[in-house]
Amino acid sequence: MRHKVIRSKMKKGSPLMDDPIISRHVPKTDWLHYSSLKRMLRFYSTVYIKPDIGRRGNGIVRVKYINSSKSEISYEDKTIRCAAEDIYDELQKILNPNKRYLIQQGIELATYHGRPFDVRVVLQKPLNRWHLSWVSAKVAPQKSSVVTNIAKGAKDVRINRTLRGIDQNINRLKVMSELIDVSYQIAQILGTRFPLKIVGLDMGIDRKGKVWFIEANTRPDFRGLGKLDLNQYRKYLEAKKLAGRG
Repeated sequence: MRHKVIRSKMKKGSPLMDDPIISRHVPKTDWLHYSSLKRMLRFYSTVYIKPDIGRRGNGIVRVKYINSSKSEISYEDKTIRCAAEDIYDELQKILNPNKRYLIQQGIELATYHGRPFDVRVVLQKPLNRWHLSWVSAKVAPQKSSVVTNIAKGAKDVRINRTLRGIDQNINRLKVMSELIDVSYQIAQILGTRFPLKIVGLDMGIDRKGKVWFIEANTRPDFRGLGKLDLNQYRKYLEAKKLAGRG
């Protein structure tokens, strides 16, 4: 079996949204239209607009509904304010007309020293079973950061250090156990649907300790991670070598 790179976020997310168990960990997601934007903002005060095909956090926009006369649209290092009725028109000025976009429920991520973070989980299938080969946190550079991508200035931090320094009062052992369990289930579902040998998952932990799926990458970037945890990195390289023989 040759590993296949799947670029579409919707294509990777749909099997998870359809699963009766894992769907509880997947933020509500839809194609971006005027109607879906209006509907999502009725239920969620924050939503994210993401290109269906894109990497490294490029093109992601955060929309915060404050009240009928005030909303915030944040992207890159810019924030603009507008009335709720003008959000869609403002988005059309920002978004690439040649790309398709998703709209996704915003998750209020847990914070480490005041900055939001998500978790990088990498699983590999060198033979016939999925194996965990990497877990680390990606801590945003600022409290107000739109994304937690390393390419946008976030910092890789050891997961144990992050959970020890988390600002919220959560059960760290329970959260870590659920994080790993959900990640394995996601890899299993995606591996059944697509020919995969490696998958990198961006997972979130909200401020109440619930685990969320954010995004799956079928070509995860490992540059610089050997400096963070050499033992984990060697484990990844060994699995990669085995997968290459498959």
